[in-house]
Amino acid sequence: MGPLGTFFARLANHLETRGVTITKLSFPLHEFGFPAHQRVAYAGPMEAYKPFLRSLIVERGIRHLFMYGDFIDPHRLAIELVSEMNAENALPHTIEAWVFELGYVRPNFVSLELERVNARSNLNRPVDFYRNLPPADDIPTAPRDSGMRWRKCWKTPTFIQHAFTPYPIISGPHKLQPKPSYLWAQVAGFLRKHLYRISERSIQQRLLDGTPYTLVPLQVSSDSQVSLGSDFAGMEPFIAQLIASFARYAPSDQRLAFKHHPRDRGYNHYGALIKDLARKHGVAERVLYFHDGALGPILKRAKAVLTINSTVGLQALHHAVPTKVLGRTFYNMPGLTDQQPLRVFWGSPQPSDRDLFRRFYSHMIEATQINGNFDGRFPFSTTFSVSPSLGVHAIGPRPCGVELFQRMFTLGRGFATYYLQVLALAFGARQSARRLLERGSQLVLAGLGVEVLMERSGELIDRPQIHIANHGHPLDVLLVQGYFREASMTTAARHLRWILPFFAASARNYGHTNLDHLSSRSRLAGLRHLLRVLDKKGRLFLFPSGSLITPITQRVSGSLHVLGRRSGAVIIPWTIRYRGFPPSEEASRYRPFRLIVQRLFGPQATILCEQGATIDPNEFADQNSLSLHIRELYADKLGLINLASHSPR
Repeated sequence: MGPLGTFFARLANHLETRGVTITKLSFPLHEFGFPAHQRVAYAGPMEAYKPFLRSLIVERGIRHLFMYGDFIDPHRLAIELVSEMNAENALPHTIEAWVFELGYVRPNFVSLELERVNARSNLNRPVDFYRNLPPADDIPTAPRDSGMRWRKCWKTPTFIQHAFTPYPIISGPHKLQPKPSYLWAQVAGFLRKHLYRISERSIQQRLLDGTPYTLVPLQVSSDSQVSLGSDFAGMEPFIAQLIASFARYAPSDQRLAFKHHPRDRGYNHYGALIKDLARKHGVAERVLYFHDGALGPILKRAKAVLTINSTVGLQALHHAVPTKVLGRTFYNMPGLTDQQPLRVFWGSPQPSDRDLFRRFYSHMIEATQINGNFDGRFPFSTTFSVSPSLGVHAIGPRPCGVELFQRMFTLGRGFATYYLQVLALAFGARQSARRLLERGSQLVLAGLGVEVLMERSGELIDRPQIHIANHGHPLDVLLVQGYFREASMTTAARHLRWILPFFAASARNYGHTNLDHLSSRSRLAGLRHLLRVLDKKGRLFLFPSGSLITPITQRVSGSLHVLGRRSGAVIIPWTIRYRGFPPSEEASRYRPFRLIVQRLFGPQATILCEQGATIDPNEFADQNSLSLHIRELYADKLGLINLASHSPR
């Protein structure tokens, strides 16, 4: 299960559109945004959950599990199962269970760790581990730009559905297992927030009068951090212990300030308890209790911070405020937090070692934090990078209203860039025209819903190069122009002259040969031109099959052998894979207007270009042997591709 809202549905969409097979385990507690083909329902008891999940993982070959929090029963049991299956080598690959959580650093971050978070975090290391890390000169920061968090609107229907669905996922009260009464608590919390802004003004003024105070950030009453990461049964015994110790040991000129957790505002109120305890211990005038206020300024003015294990402790350390922890958390270590007995802490709280803090904080950010927001902007592409080879298995959705508008806008930019290129060519800016032709081709492909993925080998080649590929779609002309960016031989001018005026002149300016395939004289002139291109630039691109009709597995032009032998060039074969293009587009291969309309409203598609091993023409006695080798090479490649495209994973 994910956080309330549609974050996990967005993550699933990101992965599926890049070729990753998605399985959403759907409990009766509904989560919006998942299409039916992703969902697998489970409404059984938790006692039968692990066998069910094991069977599902084995059947579908699942490699990664994602969840929000590590303590509710379905997630706790899933993590246990993953550990058991990995120990048994139940699958040929390792299974990973990844846990999301609210950011340890607020509000810029989201946490993501393997198998555990919070008090059980993988950051629980000996202090020597952090002291031995490389020095960190600066404390990392991140942009606070969550965007328009309009997706928060999905939290309300999700919370209501969960509140009226009696399906237990955790023992004991928790907001992840809401009750109908929690709906009133949410409304009450909203109303109290605005009430406290007025009623607590005098307390806010007392915090600013210069009297030293120790800040105590209270936590949510049902927080798993408290129940699993401390010996306290809730906030009440924690408050009682602090007031009693403060009254006995704290200097008489100091105050104790309790801040209520904003997410617990509608559920609990500790005002009467704190007032009674403070009066009982004779410190009624020195103990404050408030709900809201800008945490940053309040922290900076505090003499010290005392917490069970709240992430406010991390914020306090960030501001170099001495901090003491009474629970269990990954940042409670010598040199960071005060390790003295509580009675000593009141009078002389120990500051953090700033060099150690910078090393620790930098590692925490790098290892566990993602600069993003569950309901706003989130860097899915950089956080969950997917191998381009999976892109050919992506399922391309058809564009909806906003996406269709974006496509049309991008397509318009592409055509505008092309016409700007024509204008640049007319004024003699030939180099600028070439760059504009490249950019225009990229924009038109994007506007037609085509994503291009390039896998280059990185091999260093010090000889002239002839790049070749299989030719499978009319948009290959834009692919060559926008992504390979090499001079080539093309017949596209015959088909594009009505939609792209002066395309023949634009192609010539780029270095292409405009070929009339019915004229032997044109073919001979084209061959001579390509030899000049190789001599001058050392690189060119060809589709050796010569047309969309005849595949490369059946025909490879003999001119390839001639070009390679005469120029001393090597051949670099590329395999182009097409995914998401409907078969109906084949009938529009020579009808550009019709193809544009089909693509504009068609499903998202992917073209993957993979670079193969270099071929030296000098190693082949004649053009027939070279052509046979290339045909067999592509027959093998494309055969494997076809098998893979029908694989269940």
